[in-house]
Amino acid sequence: MKTRKTSYLFATLIVSALTIAGCSSDEAETPKASASSGTAKKAVHRVDTGEATEPEKRQFEKEFSAKCVERELKNSNNKDVDEKRFEESCDCIAEHIMKDLSEIDAEKYLEDHEDTHTLQIKFDAAAYFCLQNKPQPKGPHLFGKPQ
Repeated sequence: MKTRKTSYLFATLIVSALTIAGCSSDEAETPKASASSGTAKKAVHRVDTGEATEPEKRQFEKEFSAKCVERELKNSNNKDVDEKRFEESCDCIAEHIMKDLSEIDAEKYLEDHEDTHTLQIKFDAAAYFCLQNKPQPKGPHLFGKPQ
């Protein structure tokens, strides 16, 4: 029994030593490997350093609001009347999102014209915040009872 445990322990130590020795190498990296990494596609996006700069935020606010109004007017039947209302709502949403806009979200939206998942979440929260106190249209009055 004792020999079985020691042989098991000895085998485990040998396997561990070979694994550790196989992971590290004293040889320098071959030029072929470094050349292939140099030709690899470089990352387009910069590292996220936190919040976006003020000019990026202002540009985001303008572009986001303009696209929001354009998108809402596509489905509108009365574009002249609805445009002012949509501008007000979209400006509020863009301003609310802009307050804590991250650098990555700003870059993806402004340069790549992509909407990130975090931007969608911020949009939903901003839309709720901006539109919750708006008066809702009244329902029809049927038989003297308001609906």
